[in-house]
Amino acid sequence: MKKQNNEAVKYALRLITKKDRTEAELRDRLHRKGFSQMDIDEAVAYLKQNGFIDDSRFIQKAEKIAQDRFLGNMGLKNYFAKKGIDKELLDSIPEIEEFSLAQKLIQRKIHLIKHDSSEKKKVKIAGYLLRRGFSWDTINKCLSEKFPGDTESPENDNLKEELQ
Repeated sequence: MKKQNNEAVKYALRLITKKDRTEAELRDRLHRKGFSQMDIDEAVAYLKQNGFIDDSRFIQKAEKIAQDRFLGNMGLKNYFAKKGIDKELLDSIPEIEEFSLAQKLIQRKIHLIKHDSSEKKKVKIAGYLLRRGFSWDTINKCLSEKFPGDTESPENDNLKEELQ
């Protein structure tokens, strides 16, 4: 192993000891540090071969990441896509149970909209959950629990159209 490549491996090891990183993130950080493409390729190959980086292992933490970041299934896929995970691996992300997570998120944010009207609250809650990657089924379920009796109203269809 060349001296420069050895430096790339050392730098990469320092990065991954602080937090888990995907292969794409590691490549980007090594590139920004100024290592040549050949050194980056060799360092990443060495780290993959020795089990230091593995994107599939990174995906296994999906449920914890979703809970920590309050992300729905779609939000989780977007998060991993931004991290540079392969499209094939994105399909293998396990589905998480969104409903309880969405309820916790609403409880954390409901104080911010306590003075709004019921309709405005529904719009804001739905928009917020949509931006966090929750499905419409989960959003409707949360809204029907928070605002019983009026989630199947025509206004809910307008809400859905308004947010799309």
